[in-house]
Amino acid sequence: MIRKLLKSDREELRRILTDTHHFNEEEIKIAVELIDIYLRDENQKDYIIYVYESNDSKTVEGYICYGKRPLTEWTYDLYWIAVDPSIHGKGVGSAMVKHMEKDLKSQSGKIVLIETSGKTEYENERRFYTKNGYEVQTIIKDFYRSGDDLYVYRKYL
Repeated sequence: MIRKLLKSDREELRRILTDTHHFNEEEIKIAVELIDIYLRDENQKDYIIYVYESNDSKTVEGYICYGKRPLTEWTYDLYWIAVDPSIHGKGVGSAMVKHMEKDLKSQSGKIVLIETSGKTEYENERRFYTKNGYEVQTIIKDFYRSGDDLYVYRKYL
């Protein structure tokens, strides 16, 4: 089941972000800051966050955070997506992406952008985006640091 984020989900999402072993402490801090912004102000419009909850155990298994790109009419950014590593490959991430795309279409969204690292350990994530219909729009060499490129993916809805 995909539902809106609740305050009680916060620590479980922090655990999932940590357990993926792909995010450093600074990245986790930023991800949690966006979660806190969402939870503190129900009227904010910058971030939309949904969680994937197991139908059986009612356990949070992942989340997705996206929002409208400032100064655009219909372009959105997928900021964060994370799935509990114990259930990778079970369709949770793809289900959340499909949910996001349906939600954005209902809001007249037309383009989704995703930025990610070019590091070798992000190869599975890049394959995931391609599998879900996203195409590499551009690659900026050494963007994050030497040897860590920025990949920008794009999908027209």
